[in-house]
Amino acid sequence: MARHRKDLGERKHVRVELYKQGFLIPAPDAPWIECQILDVSSHGACLEVGGLAVPELFGLAFTAKGEVLRVCSLVWRRGELIGARFVTAKELRQGLRLAEQADA
Repeated sequence: MARHRKDLGERKHVRVELYKQGFLIPAPDAPWIECQILDVSSHGACLEVGGLAVPELFGLAFTAKGEVLRVCSLVWRRGELIGARFVTAKELRQGLRLAEQADA
């Protein structure tokens, strides 16, 4: 997998380059899939995922044992790179309530 990417312009949040192994979790009971965490900010991350199909909502483990885990939403995709936004607990609760109301 390539380790270079274009400068995507000014950012709202400071990003820290990591180039570290991470694990994408496509669904709660699905196997974890290795990815590269290229950079991270307080609000999201840039991941290299190859040709992997990534769902709109997924988990991201920063360690193999899952000690650091975030729920993410897919923001953009450019080839093998994706932009992930960290989803807050409040957003998750609101999303669950909206889904329950839609099913009623």
